[in-house]
Amino acid sequence: MTRFQVTRRAAAVVWLAHARRSAAWLAANRARLTPAALVVLGLGGGLGGGALVGEWCLGAVMIAESVLVVYVGLQRDDGTGRPSRGYTVPEILERARHLP
Repeated sequence: MTRFQVTRRAAAVVWLAHARRSAAWLAANRARLTPAALVVLGLGGGLGGGALVGEWCLGAVMIAESVLVVYVGLQRDDGTGRPSRGYTVPEILERARHLP
């Protein structure tokens, strides 16, 4: 077995382990990744629509659909609930003053 074959086999094993770990992480964090994917796809569609502005009807439809996808991606609920109550600046300074 040559050195190239050993290196290629080792790289394949590492990539397979990485793919398994990534698949498990994606399955566990799907709720956080869906909005990000929608926003990225929407922005890509907006860029594609901008490239088709010469074909005004197709470009306008693509831009409008992309705006909708970005809106849905940003407004999607991730299931974490409402954020906890924030602190005002005087409350933060008061807490910092009492720290050792």
